Amino acid sequence: MKHLLIAGGTGFIGYHLANRFKKKGWKVTSLSLKKPKKKRFLKGVKYILLDLTKKKHVKKKLNDDYSAIVNLSGHTTNLYSQNLKKKIFESHFSGAKNLINFFKDKKIESFIQIGSSAEYGKAKSPLKETIQCKPNNIYGRAKLKATNYILTVAKKNNMPAAVLRFFQVYGPKQGENRAVMQILKFCMNKKKFPASDGKQIRDFCYINDAIDAIELTIKKKVSNRIINIGNGKGISMRKLINMIKEISNGGKPEFGVMKSRNHENPVLIPSISRAKKILGWKPKIKLKRGLKITKKNFNE
Repeated sequence: MKHLLIAGGTGFIGYHLANRFKKKGWKVTSLSLKKPKKKRFLKGVKYILLDLTKKKHVKKKLNDDYSAIVNLSGHTTNLYSQNLKKKIFESHFSGAKNLINFFKDKKIESFIQIGSSAEYGKAKSPLKETIQCKPNNIYGRAKLKATNYILTVAKKNNMPAAVLRFFQVYGPKQGENRAVMQILKFCMNKKKFPASDGKQIRDFCYINDAIDAIELTIKKKVSNRIINIGNGKGISMRKLINMIKEISNGGKPEFGVMKSRNHENPVLIPSISRAKKILGWKPKIKLKRGLKITKKNFNE
């Protein structure tokens, strides 16, 4: 039986990934600091509590009985907090470093590091995997350092490792601190809420499409590649808010009340030509449809 190890398996993407592979008949093991929330618990998944930043914990609790490893781990809230800089960096770099080093001499079929659009910093869109990255926050720097480290170790040890750079993945069971879920909650409850001018352009990828990309990367045993995963089109935050307002029949956004973050890239749109070429992947779920599905399953 094939065995999938998901670091960060109790999170939003981890839950959907575990569910997909469990249905495929794979054995699934999740690594996380805490037990899964009730809505993300999956019967049949083995949950291991483990701090990946502690090398001794990794050696003690893991073995070589895994076919594929997907690293989704790392601190995901308050990513711009000055007080959490060390925690953010260690969870995204040190954790990834310890994980790849544990498996570098093991026989595995695939190692996938989930990267981030934050690695590009303020580079000009459409963002191609070949451009020079200049991340401008601790999260982006940690993610980029993890990307470079993993690909270096993998190449040196002839490991099948790849990096998938995700752009704004959304969908059912996502945390309510995320943009789409926050806006949905306000609009579904017919409430006023503060917003920026909404001029920022962002790219949103529905969760099923993101999981498809991971599955294809494992299936094709992609090695030594960085691949963008996103919609490839982008939408202004003002249009996104108005779209959610429309499908929710409510909500009163107060545009311009919040200041835009000066350090953020005003336009974040990936080129997805490499994903199409290497994986044969492209997004199937259009934004409006994905938002409707997310709304319908909001309270699950």
